[in-house]
Amino acid sequence: MAEYAWNGLGVVAPDTWEPAAIERDGLTFAESGKPVCELKWNRVRGSFSFEKHIRKLTKTHKDAAVSSVTDEETPSAWSAALKSLAESGLRSRSFIWQAPGVRGIGAALHNPGTGLAVLVQFFIHAEPDEDRAADILASLRDYSGGKSLPWTMFGVTARVPSEFVLDTFSFQPGHYRVLYWRPKSGTMSERVPPGKGPGTQLTFERFAPASVLLRQTSLAEWIAKTVKETPDIEAFASQQSRAAWNTALKTSLLRKTLRREVYSQGRAWVTDTGNAILSVCVSGTVPAPEIIFADICGSYALVQEEIA
Repeated sequence: MAEYAWNGLGVVAPDTWEPAAIERDGLTFAESGKPVCELKWNRVRGSFSFEKHIRKLTKTHKDAAVSSVTDEETPSAWSAALKSLAESGLRSRSFIWQAPGVRGIGAALHNPGTGLAVLVQFFIHAEPDEDRAADILASLRDYSGGKSLPWTMFGVTARVPSEFVLDTFSFQPGHYRVLYWRPKSGTMSERVPPGKGPGTQLTFERFAPASVLLRQTSLAEWIAKTVKETPDIEAFASQQSRAAWNTALKTSLLRKTLRREVYSQGRAWVTDTGNAILSVCVSGTVPAPEIIFADICGSYALVQEEIA
């Protein structure tokens, strides 16, 4: 089984499942090329309607017949999973759907304490899929109310202070990049998207294979040329397998007066196993406290022995 955590939501899935689509607030898993699970979530302020969220499913699957089901009508394993989630604060409403050649079971979930609303559905291709769906449903976790949020994807994991919001991400062969944003005020505005205005950008990157990338250069030299928002090589403190920097990228008397200096703080290292380079960079007009940055870097790691 593999654990995934993304933008406040966590789930444990079979090793044979792969993330086929990743969105800021959504995950789709596939197995052998077939969709097996879809999760969509957001934060709801004020009242919550299970019926409204279930109706959203009919808009994306117009050829499917969707209907709510009572607890008495749901499989026992599914009911047990929902009971387990209720103990963690998640209220639920189950539904089933039928389309040409495939059927499914799912649930709308809501945590009144955090405002998290989730729409999860499983594609049932064979009878054993029902029990497996219940096991995976029971593994759902709401991380959105914590002081820090984990993210785990494709064998890499880290924790991010909760005031940061997920901005952009890319998972390409050899290069993963996940970027978070914290506005200078510390509170996101619905009118201003992440990355706009003064604030702090937090970037996680993973490069591989390290043995090839560093064949003719040092780690510090390679990071200075490759990672954005890093200073010149002279500002690096480096060892053979580790590099660090903490400096102002853009500074002047006027910038200091207006508090518009641009800082860059980062660490990069070659992993002991997995043949990868991991780097964490904080940049922007608000520097990160050293103790917080150290905690972020300490949380960033590979979660499997070898990354291809």
